[in-house]
Amino acid sequence: MWSEISFDVQQTHKETLRNSVLNSTLPNSLLGGQPVGEVVQKGHYTALSVCAYEGDRARAKRGGLEALEDVISREFSPGSEGRRLLLYGGVGMGKTTAVEKVIWDWTTGARLQHYALVMRVPVLELDALGGKAESLQNMLGCIHSHISTETLAGALQRPQSLLLVLDGLERLQNLLCSPLSSSSLISDVEQEASGSVLLCSLLHGSLLGEASLLITSRGPVESLRCFEVVGFSQTQRRTFFQQFFDDRGQAERLFHQSEQALGVCEQCFRPAFCWTLCNVFKTQFENKKTPPETLTHLLSIITHMLLQKQKMHAEQNRALVSSLGKLTNPVCSYSDVTSCCLLSFLHYPMLSAFLCINGDVTHPDTTFSFLSPVMHEFLLATSFYLDQSVQEISDDRSDLYYTFLAGLSDSIQRKPIEDSVGKFDENRISTFSQWLMGNVSKVLPDGDATKHFRVFQLLQHARNSSLVKESISKSQWRHVSYSSMQEPDCAALSYVVSCVGEMEHMNLYSAELTDEQVKMLIPALRLSKSIGLSQSRLSLTAITNLSTALAEGRTITLDLSYSKLEKESVKALCDALRRSTLESLNLCGCSLTTADCEALAQMLSGGSRLHVLNLFGNNLEDQGLIHLSSALENCTLQEINLDLCSLTAASMPALSSALNSSFSDLRKLCLSRNEVMDDGMELISQVLQKGRLNTLNVSSCELTGSCCSSLAAALRSENCRLTELDLSINDLGQSGAMQICEALMTPKCSLEILEMSRCELTEEVFRALGSILTSGLSKLVSLSVGLNDVGDTGAKHIWEALRHKHCKLQHLDLEMLSLTDACVEELCESVAASSTLSTLILKNNKMTDSSVPRLVKLMLDRPLMTELNLRYNDFSEDVFELMDTCQSIVY
Repeated sequence: MWSEISFDVQQTHKETLRNSVLNSTLPNSLLGGQPVGEVVQKGHYTALSVCAYEGDRARAKRGGLEALEDVISREFSPGSEGRRLLLYGGVGMGKTTAVEKVIWDWTTGARLQHYALVMRVPVLELDALGGKAESLQNMLGCIHSHISTETLAGALQRPQSLLLVLDGLERLQNLLCSPLSSSSLISDVEQEASGSVLLCSLLHGSLLGEASLLITSRGPVESLRCFEVVGFSQTQRRTFFQQFFDDRGQAERLFHQSEQALGVCEQCFRPAFCWTLCNVFKTQFENKKTPPETLTHLLSIITHMLLQKQKMHAEQNRALVSSLGKLTNPVCSYSDVTSCCLLSFLHYPMLSAFLCINGDVTHPDTTFSFLSPVMHEFLLATSFYLDQSVQEISDDRSDLYYTFLAGLSDSIQRKPIEDSVGKFDENRISTFSQWLMGNVSKVLPDGDATKHFRVFQLLQHARNSSLVKESISKSQWRHVSYSSMQEPDCAALSYVVSCVGEMEHMNLYSAELTDEQVKMLIPALRLSKSIGLSQSRLSLTAITNLSTALAEGRTITLDLSYSKLEKESVKALCDALRRSTLESLNLCGCSLTTADCEALAQMLSGGSRLHVLNLFGNNLEDQGLIHLSSALENCTLQEINLDLCSLTAASMPALSSALNSSFSDLRKLCLSRNEVMDDGMELISQVLQKGRLNTLNVSSCELTGSCCSSLAAALRSENCRLTELDLSINDLGQSGAMQICEALMTPKCSLEILEMSRCELTEEVFRALGSILTSGLSKLVSLSVGLNDVGDTGAKHIWEALRHKHCKLQHLDLEMLSLTDACVEELCESVAASSTLSTLILKNNKMTDSSVPRLVKLMLDRPLMTELNLRYNDFSEDVFELMDTCQSIVY
């Protein structure tokens, strides 16, 4: 395709480009970065990460990162003629070095050899055109003068063999500010036009449309295929350190220190920042000084190093730093610089250590830009402490600015810069502390976890435990879910909790924490009384780190319900719980296995202090319960929830045997939604006779009236201590329920809460219940007998009982009894006469609008009643407003 470009011409061009890369005029400074020529010649180039731009700059946080070299090879592969690719990113992201490396690789034959020529687009010349006209061919010829006019003209006639490089589109924004119509664009490389027309035609593709174009800029351009340069990954940062330091061991040690330094790692994605950091680490190492521990300390050291080179007086240093801190914009005009009292420093070489000067320092058109955006924010923050004219702390600055304000309030972190500019004003430091405390008290009651993390990080950067304690003690800390955390958030939260000394509840609901994040949270987890990790996703290593915190800490309650746990996680947890203070563990819906039950049993019998264990919704099966039962004979467990655990009557002998042990402490047992059957229930009844349980839930356990004889005998027994019994959703029928009622009439029956909803109860049973409530022998305070179709006639016996002085009911549930308007008057009279009833559930009945006025009057006249639930009756919207007049009515 490009055979008409002679070998000699191409080699001459490559040699010229190589020299231009090696002789790059980019600054070699502590803040400006390593010269490109030095990077490529010494083989120090480290690959960058990029991600495709799709109108969402946050995409990089969700993954999709690629190596820039892979993108270049793919996007500019043979057959991709006419591709316009833009790489964008902020200052110091390595864009220029990356494209210079692309050029270098082409000149050395390493890549992109299907292009006959790689040529630079003359950015400065385009910008300088102004209103003058020039052809693209002439402009390319001027900067590539080693190529003859004839050869260049021939190459431009074969644009598919060309790769053009335009580095620094942001410098040509003035040429793009006025949109051009398609008719204004040109297609002839020999046609003279303004810089704006030439640039727009090139970007649009009307000019050299078949040529490939590689562009860099500060921001994306919607019409082009864009990739954001996101800098270094952790692996790439490590590679950078290994290439910078000759000693690999030293490189690895310093890399690890940089990763641990507070706030430093978050800035190391910038290649220029990594260069600065490595230089500082090298200098500190050579001078036998400790490396910086925080980002603020690092910038304080850097500023001290830069000022020290000039050997100016402290007063001059202070004036320079204070003046630089007044430049609020990263790119400034000549008038900005002079208005900030920098006029006297314009001829000092010191200024170029902080600023890139584009032009003659005395010319009014000269622009100044900060070499490092991080240093810019640092100087802004430093100026607050040096410049008395700044009265208040602004609320609209970057996070980095406030980070530096916090860091500089710490005497250790600011010492290096104070050695150069003199002491900071103590009044300003006090002003910042008051501002931070006010910010904490404003943010913590709010439900925005992101804001919580931000103030935690500021407190951490201030490194003042007294300030943390005072700030937190004066705030209402709302413990919202901290599910979406990054590693800096974990470190900051741990720091704050460690300073305070305890945390009531650590809410990590629905968290997907990495192993490293859980490790960083260990200090906070140790001090948390309660930890909520419901619906979380945790690896085995993360669980191991959590277990370390539990074994060493003071946690009493742990909720892991519905979390996705890896194999062996429960075993790792149980090993720690033997040594922990944990009293309540929720593992419901965690897909536990029989092996997990074995580990739980070993933990329970191995010294655990656990009192409450929730295993609801796990497919334990009988063998799992048999394992657990072996521990129930001798452990501290007082409550266990085995709801919906795929159990049958086959495991009841082992359970009842364990509970009959005189060493069992179990007082609350839930077996609901298991196939306990009548045979199993008879074994549980034997346990009740020995007074082992206070609460028993056997709802939906496929029981019939056949088991009620043994249950009634247990309730009548002298030793029975049962106060709460749930028999709902079992076909007890009239005969079975009547046996229970007979037991309730005995003075020794201690039952206070009884639930028999949907148990096939009849009117006769309701009559018996009414007699029980009025007997003076019953201790019942809560009765739930809904979903039994007895109608108004059955409910009448309950209404009569409510009026009786011996009735102690506080809660009554009569859902779905087919109640109608006909019973409402008697209902209201009975409730009004009751001296104890506070809650009445009448959901899913057949009452209509006509009953509403009477029911509303009842509730308004009866302040003792806290709730009347009328949901799902036959009410129309016409009565909603009337019911709204009474807050105690739920409809």
